[in-house]
Amino acid sequence: MVRSLALFSLAFSLGGCVTPADTPANAVGATIDYSLSPCFGFCPSFDLSVTPDGAGTYDGKGWVATRGEARFTASDWQYRAFAERLAPFRPESSVTYGYDNCDGPLATDSPSVEITWREPGEEPVTLNWYMGCRQPGLAENSQAISSAWQELPVGDLVGSDEERQKYGGFE
Repeated sequence: MVRSLALFSLAFSLGGCVTPADTPANAVGATIDYSLSPCFGFCPSFDLSVTPDGAGTYDGKGWVATRGEARFTASDWQYRAFAERLAPFRPESSVTYGYDNCDGPLATDSPSVEITWREPGEEPVTLNWYMGCRQPGLAENSQAISSAWQELPVGDLVGSDEERQKYGGFE
């Protein structure tokens, strides 16, 4: 009886350490390509790609502190935070939200974000999101999507607002 009680206590205490996954099944495990296009202003423009093991590439285009190619390594936590932040926006199949899909106010000089999730053995899925749509319900998504890169260790490559203005635009 004492032995059974001890085993039950051990199993119960270990079970308390396990938490259910809050993450959608498709949030992690994909290589994620993320591109931020230029705008008419000081918007950073760059491409990056990060694998589930944290291997990342960056290519600065304009209004960034570092132009050209660079490599970075994301921790497991950083990769998961980036993937989880983008997961709610991952479509079932590739889709574009641009001028044609906007039923509200539209800014014509805004950037776009293109995100591609690549899972082994599956077709890539791409979301192309134009951030100039001010339609209620969509405008809030633009901020979450366009700032998701901040979960990754590329802040020094992209630079601060002041640095981007100092280094200037496109070559």
